[in-house]
Parts: sequence; structure tokens; C-alpha cells
Amino acid sequence: MTPHMPVSRSTGGFSLVEVLVSMTILSVASLAMGSLLVRATRAAGATSSSAHQTASMSGAVARFDVLPFEALAAGTTCVTVTAAEFPHTECTTILNISAKIKQVTVVVTPTGNLLMQPVTTTFRRTISGNGNPLKTQ
Repeated sequence: MTPHMPVSRSTGGFSLVEVLVSMTILSVASLAMGSLLVRATRAAGATSSSAHQTASMSGAVARFDVLPFEALAAGTTCVTVTAAEFPHTECTTILNISAKIKQVTVVVTPTGNLLMQPVTTTFRRTISGNGNPLKTQ
């Protein structure tokens, strides 16, 4: 006959309570990480939209800066852009201050994003002397 080994109550494994406590701690930590990831995603989206808005404003200002002075007609024009990255409305107002000074105001208003505010910039275009900045005539 073989002698029976005494059975110990502690077998070295985890009890059901220990497993449940560790799973609860893990789930709370996962929820906290999830909320941080959601916040980071929203912040990245806002930063991306702001960069697109700035790029749109820079492009509009550059276009009106290189146009010939005579081509800047007084009035207001609005263009709606429906690009997936940054849908917006771009309105431009040109005022004749004098015969040699025109004021250009560009407003970029995001559409579909209630958190972003419109961005406005104003600059003046001037012409000197004979109207030809290169003085080739």
C-alpha cells in the first residue's frame, strides 16, 4: 500500500475573490484609459481643424495679395467649401478706401463644427505712383 499524502488547504492558486478583485481593478483602469483616449482624440481633431482653418485663411490672403491692384473689385463675395477635411464658408469684403488704397477683409467660418469660431483678418493693398509696381513702363 502506498501512504497517502496529507492534502493541504492552500494549494498555491488564486481564490475566486482575488480573481474578482483583480478583474474589477483592471476594468476601472481600462475605463479610465478609455476616457483619456477619447479626450485625446477630440483634442487632436480640434487641432487638425484649427490647422485647416489657418491654412484656408493663409491661402485666401495669399490669393488676394498677389492679384493685381486693379483686379480687386469692391464688394463682398462668399464661397462655400465642402471638403471633407474642413467644410467652411470663406467671405471676402473689399473696400475702396481711396483711389490708391483698398482694404481686404477675409472671414473663414467653419460649418458643421459648433466649437470653432470664425477667424477674421484684414489687410490693406496700396498702389503707388503710376500704378505699376515694377515700373517697367
